[in-house]
Amino acid sequence: MPEQVKHPEGVLYIAQGNYFLVAVPQVMDPGATRGLEAKVLNMPGPASAASKKFLAALAFSALALLTACTGSTSETVATAVKDSSSAVATARLALRQDMDGKLTRAATSTALDDGLKEVQASRGTVLKLSAATQGDRDTQKQALDVLDQCAAGFATARAALSTSDGAAPSLPDGDRALAAAEDVLDQLARKVGST
Repeated sequence: MPEQVKHPEGVLYIAQGNYFLVAVPQVMDPGATRGLEAKVLNMPGPASAASKKFLAALAFSALALLTACTGSTSETVATAVKDSSSAVATARLALRQDMDGKLTRAATSTALDDGLKEVQASRGTVLKLSAATQGDRDTQKQALDVLDQCAAGFATARAALSTSDGAAPSLPDGDRALAAAEDVLDQLARKVGST
């Protein structure tokens, strides 16, 4: 049952457990109830030992649930590799179609930009991992290195696309850079898949 606590400034506070739930004026105009809004206050109220134990148990249970729901380093890296491999394959396809005159530069540029964003997102996910064991840390580091190589491949391909005067790098150079990215992703996929 909520407690009512009167404040000297003419405000009625209603408390339950550790928090004051509502603050309302003690004296109100009868017509003011139509627009009355309750204000939730995050002010600690009196707490019993039982409610503190309950909150501690609830926090521990939530932490245990979150820990159980997180995947392993290998699973996260495998997902990042899969997403990045798809991005690289799409970018290579767009680049080859551009070289064959079947795709506009703007569409190819968009495909390369989107692919790079996907690799960067995967890198960010891997970077945020909390690797618990030395093996997990090694896998995380290798994945970051591979994803950096992929980003470098995208940079080469984007530079090749932006040069139209035949200067280095050329479109075939960009395609080779993305092919090398595919190769290192495949090697990492095999390693992560075997652990």
